[in-house]
Amino acid sequence: MGTWKVVYIASRQEKKVSRTLTQLGIVHYLPLVKKLQQWSDRKKWVEIPLFNGYLFVRPLEKELEKVLQVQGIVSYLKFSKKMALVSDKEIDIIRQIEKSGYHTEQNFEEADYQLGQKVEINSGPLKGQKGILLQKKGHKIFVILFESFKQSIKINLPISIINKVVE
Repeated sequence: MGTWKVVYIASRQEKKVSRTLTQLGIVHYLPLVKKLQQWSDRKKWVEIPLFNGYLFVRPLEKELEKVLQVQGIVSYLKFSKKMALVSDKEIDIIRQIEKSGYHTEQNFEEADYQLGQKVEINSGPLKGQKGILLQKKGHKIFVILFESFKQSIKINLPISIINKVVE
């Protein structure tokens, strides 16, 4: 099986592209999170992509061009003319974030943490993951930066499961 790659998707086409890739039998992953959407007459929980405009594919060598022929896929993500490759470990972390529910809003106790400080999660499904701590309106937000495809995720975590990283 090939390595994970990242493709750019046309605006609001992620779910449609995912369905097409499923029909073609191409291994892919579209991380989704639930968000409460407000309309003028009602509220409804909807699933939205965790990374707008991105989808992960794991095509066989012979499927590389076939992926680009799918309507809605713009191109492979590249840095310095090299295709961005994502490790199984990073995909596993994204899957854990998707399943964890940590993206939901929570209130946190204040602690002696500095804005931009490197921290590590000490329990739960993301144990051992390192990132950067941000502060937003009294909440503590943990940022995980995925170097391989230059994207980050902001998630709310209880301060009780975060340790400072001493370098």
